[in-house]
Amino acid sequence: MASLDSYNVGDYVPSHFDVGFVAASYFSSLCGCLLTVEMLHRRGTALGNWRSWFETLGCATCMGLVGIWCMHFIGNRAIVLGDGSWSMQLVYNSGFTTLSVFLPIIGLTLSFSAAEYPTQSVVLHWFLLVCTGVFAGLSVVGMHYIGNFGITNYTPEYVPRYLAASIIISIGDCMLVLVLFYTLREQWISSWWKRLSCACLLAGGVSAMHFTASTNCLYIYKGDQNSTGAIMSRNVQVAVAGGLSAAAALTIIGVLLFSRHRTGVLKTRSRKVMLACAMFDQDGRILVTTEGVLPAREITDKYQHRTFNEDFDTAHPVFQWIYRVTRSWTTVSELIPQMKNHLAAHSVDSEEDSKPISSSSSARYDPEAFSDYSIIFREQFCCAAASLAAAMHIPTERIGVLYDKIIETGTIRAEDRHGRRTQPDTLDLESGKSVKIFGRGQALFITRQLNGEDADKLLNAGFRFGSVQQVGRNIAQMMQIPLPALEYHLGGLRRYADKLETLEKPGTWLSFFGLIPRPNSKGFDVGVKKDDQDQLPDMQILTMEPQQWQTEFLQRLDGLRTRPFMSFLEDRSNVDKERGPREQEFASSLLKAVVILGRTVPTDWFREARFLARPVFGHYSQGRKNRAVVTWIFAFCVIADMHTSLESCDGIARVPLTFFSSRQRCYSGSPDHSILAQEIHQEFSPLLSRRMAMPSRDRKRRVPLHRKRTTSNIGSTYIPRDFTSRRSSLVQSESDSVHELVNRPSKRTLGPNIREEEIQEAEQGNFWGGILVNSETVVKSDSKSDYSTESKQQGLGMKVAVGTAKQEDTFVDELMEVTRTQFMAPRTGY
Repeated sequence: MASLDSYNVGDYVPSHFDVGFVAASYFSSLCGCLLTVEMLHRRGTALGNWRSWFETLGCATCMGLVGIWCMHFIGNRAIVLGDGSWSMQLVYNSGFTTLSVFLPIIGLTLSFSAAEYPTQSVVLHWFLLVCTGVFAGLSVVGMHYIGNFGITNYTPEYVPRYLAASIIISIGDCMLVLVLFYTLREQWISSWWKRLSCACLLAGGVSAMHFTASTNCLYIYKGDQNSTGAIMSRNVQVAVAGGLSAAAALTIIGVLLFSRHRTGVLKTRSRKVMLACAMFDQDGRILVTTEGVLPAREITDKYQHRTFNEDFDTAHPVFQWIYRVTRSWTTVSELIPQMKNHLAAHSVDSEEDSKPISSSSSARYDPEAFSDYSIIFREQFCCAAASLAAAMHIPTERIGVLYDKIIETGTIRAEDRHGRRTQPDTLDLESGKSVKIFGRGQALFITRQLNGEDADKLLNAGFRFGSVQQVGRNIAQMMQIPLPALEYHLGGLRRYADKLETLEKPGTWLSFFGLIPRPNSKGFDVGVKKDDQDQLPDMQILTMEPQQWQTEFLQRLDGLRTRPFMSFLEDRSNVDKERGPREQEFASSLLKAVVILGRTVPTDWFREARFLARPVFGHYSQGRKNRAVVTWIFAFCVIADMHTSLESCDGIARVPLTFFSSRQRCYSGSPDHSILAQEIHQEFSPLLSRRMAMPSRDRKRRVPLHRKRTTSNIGSTYIPRDFTSRRSSLVQSESDSVHELVNRPSKRTLGPNIREEEIQEAEQGNFWGGILVNSETVVKSDSKSDYSTESKQQGLGMKVAVGTAKQEDTFVDELMEVTRTQFMAPRTGY
């Protein structure tokens, strides 16, 4: 090779590539592209706020600065001119070098913005994706040629066919990769290797464009000698590019380590009581985070049972309470901020309680401490739901409703993690029965069916939608449950959410009410449809409510067992002289319904059941409608044997009677919603008001509220201690909302014997200490004892008795009462 002294101005200087720097340039581009893909994968999909623009600019900066700019200058360092001496190599103008930094960032910002632009038009969507690829490709091309335009000691002369090929490669590769990414990224949620392949392909396109343009490029010598400063600046550029690439590589490693840590945390959650959210879009895909798991929050480490034989399941009163609350979130939404404060104070008190106990008497079992844990758990559930709603940028009232099953998590054993396929239940070979694997944790699910607008908002918030086949394995690993079990439950959640919006049962139905005693006198279970566990096995007999003559016809069958019932309907001997043509037609349709219904229930149930001719009324609509459709129900009733098996009946399952009854209070327009709101405010408001009103300096010296509650029993209703000091605020007009509380008390309403500390506590508190009063609340006072000497001495003022509206009996309660009467009392006859 000749030295620089042998070249004159205008001469062509030959060049070749250094393979080591070629590999380094590709690695630099790969670091930038991979980090960009991960950032795009973990961000929202549409513009609209400063955070979205900041994320878009961050992705463009990462790709433009590291993936393109750093790759370019490291790649140009691979170009060796002449004999390789430092005086013959390429040096750059600082102005064009700086301009080449901002050019790809601006172009990629426009590119990503086009891809993120929200639109409902399919044509516009694909047009924007094409623009995304074109803008990104031109950004790569523009940066390369602007950067080379800043070469001070040579004038590059490109071969036209290679120049055209470089432009086609750049635009084509960017269009292919970005269109694939934005189209299929929901399918890549839990597939890191697909995202890595996408980054490799994108980096390959950037590198291919660079070296294609540099192939056979002729460098015309300008006659400028490289000074020591120019060579230093050249080295600084490469050093900066290498440092930025190393920073991107370290960031990727940090992301991998954090992801691994998050995986461990998520798996640890499988041993706790968790609240997860399962939302479905109109295509049946499930909402997940960018990690490919369901949005979830921890409720508590473990539900603290009062007794050894107590289980937290659907029969538990606390589960039934939160099930009803999720059908009417407005009943607790106002109290959630106070619940959070109370839980924070409770955690402080718990830390103090964990200190060594100084006396043996203080270590005795306190039943009130455990009975009040249900309040703490319910507060934890409400706060977890509110936190989940805040993370998803939706109001708590729209977070969804509780699923009717509790899923055991953490059931995968060590041998199952090594490729052994495990079914949801294992088979006991000795007994031949299915034995449940008891889990280490529990998962409660809130579910909802999303419309198009809500789905777009969640996409913009950074969430993704994926099919169960795409994300199921990752979710199952995080929940530590077998994949078949997860698929079974997600399928049930999908059907459950869909039916909440569409279920209506107008008309008249013939149902089967079968009670099954539970062991150890724990009440009853009831046989229900396996796929619709809020419904009894039934058959429709009329599309509308029955007419008078049809009701009278059914009255003639009251109390009959199924065999005499069917014999009467058949009337083969024509002994029923009162039956006309329309009665015969009605009897025929009724007989068909009875025969079909009998095939769905156990034979002994069907044989022993008795018919109830008195109609009961159900409501099944739980959507956003103001009022549910009334369902007329005529039922066969039976109390089955405790050891009844339902394995032969594929469509029947057993659920706790108390839970089944609670579900019938959750329909749209139910008056029990307002009664539940009243009960919640009466139960939680005094507790929260005392905690809020308690001075901070005294909180640590007082007994925790969840450990001891001071109450005054006046009459037969629980009244807070400071309730009597607010007696002037109790009476409200009948037009008051059930969500409004009593007015703020003044000093003159507190009575002459109330201490100044109590006055300050009432003024400084949050005034949840009253009771919720609606038009159905009755407030009575005993005038004879209003101002008795004893009352004045105790500072109680007048005595008050409060009565609240009683919940209506559901059709389940009515059927239960009739069944108990039919089967538990001596009866003769049929």
